Amino acid sequence: MSERQAGILSIGAYVPERVVTNDEMSAIVDTSDEWIFQRTGIRERRYARDDEYTSDMALEAAKLALQRAELKPTEIDYIIVATASPDNTFPNTACWVQHGLQMGDIPALDISTACAGFVYALELASALVNTDSYRNVLVIGAEKLSSITNFNDRSSCILFADGAGAAVITKTDGLGTVICSRNGARFDYDALNVAAGGTRMPASHETVEKNMHTIALKGRTVYKFAVQKFQEMAEEACKRANITPDDVALVVPHQANVNIIESAMKRVGIDMDRVLINLDRFGNTSSASIPIALQEALDTGRVKRGDYLLFEAFGGGLSWGYNLVKW
Repeated sequence: MSERQAGILSIGAYVPERVVTNDEMSAIVDTSDEWIFQRTGIRERRYARDDEYTSDMALEAAKLALQRAELKPTEIDYIIVATASPDNTFPNTACWVQHGLQMGDIPALDISTACAGFVYALELASALVNTDSYRNVLVIGAEKLSSITNFNDRSSCILFADGAGAAVITKTDGLGTVICSRNGARFDYDALNVAAGGTRMPASHETVEKNMHTIALKGRTVYKFAVQKFQEMAEEACKRANITPDDVALVVPHQANVNIIESAMKRVGIDMDRVLINLDRFGNTSSASIPIALQEALDTGRVKRGDYLLFEAFGGGLSWGYNLVKW
């Protein structure tokens, strides 16, 4: 019998009730349903209530993941939350989750690599479990991007949405085994950032008036970077696992833009019928997008035992990463 390795025991996801269509966005900025869909693949997205915070959505996803894992909150040994839209600078969002679930005095860590956060967190959680440092690690990607979206910028405000996804990572008997992961970063401030709110540019009347606390991105720069990285990561993951792209049953990519995903998959030679796309309904939820999509894949029967699944993401930094998982 092979040695047990860290794997995904369960998944839970949560999206807010409010649906915001492209037609509704056209009442905010100069755009249309056709314009948005052609450029992004998005038809609608979800926005949280004003009194619904990142930690609230993280809690809902975590509760479902724990229920499906048949674990009590007190059986979790470590919490990792990936988010670019935390409740506070500190305490971190993981501490809010720890408090909300009434856990013990366990480590609670936030990761801030924007849309690449979940794949970063999954690699870290797998390492913690594989070294027997911790038994059960709760990984969460959660975002309230509507709170940091510039609704004066029609090229970016149409993209972002809110939601959360959670995974319980533990040693399994081959279920959801994390075969290999790799993360990386290359500094490019101008490509994707939230300029104000930190020590480099503290909050002021000017920063608020100029929307400097919201997401700014250079779409063309990010597009070229993402397509190239998605291709490189897919090829590297397959090489490390001694498989070919044909062996990958399902790609679960960060749900950024369907044109990015289609271009990258064409380069790798993976048909789009082997790629999970749900950004048409949920938009870009950053670090939450992969676990939200993975839950959909599992719930709709798109994953069977023995399948290779590839998670790929890129985000601010610029950062990127992948996880190859065998179900």
